[in-house]
Amino acid sequence: MFVAFWMVQRLTREIHTLEKQVMDKHTQLEHYTKYAGRLGGSTNMSLSNIAGLSSELIPRASLFAQYSDQASSMSAMQNLQMMRMMGRVPITGNPMMDMQIQMSAYNQFKQEALKALKQQEVTVMNEKEKEIQLELNSLQQRLTMKQKQLESYKQLADRQAQEAAPKFT
Repeated sequence: MFVAFWMVQRLTREIHTLEKQVMDKHTQLEHYTKYAGRLGGSTNMSLSNIAGLSSELIPRASLFAQYSDQASSMSAMQNLQMMRMMGRVPITGNPMMDMQIQMSAYNQFKQEALKALKQQEVTVMNEKEKEIQLELNSLQQRLTMKQKQLESYKQLADRQAQEAAPKFT
């Protein structure tokens, strides 16, 4: 009789632990989705974009913002130099006009590189979201199984309590 009562208590604790883990996974999934959304929605990762993220993702977002800015700048510079060497950057003879043309080309190359880097980061975040979703599904399955076990042991405990109760005639 006491085994059923003990199992009810144990399963109740396990269910509470699993429910907390499910809530934590839901929150983590929301954070990764929010970060991926910010990556896809803005041209640059700025402090205002990073500020609203979870403490888990702020270091990653900060590093990505720095890396993506530097890498896209370097890529734009290399592309601009290559275009100059190939003679594809028009030279007007007007230094101001030439500078504007080069800056325009540089900015376009930088935006293209930044877009590609952000897409790579979004892909990584989407994979992480899938991983979290799998963990969440597993936790939810375990939770459902434990809840069914708990119901079974509650019914057993009720039957045992009724059987053990003194019967007065």
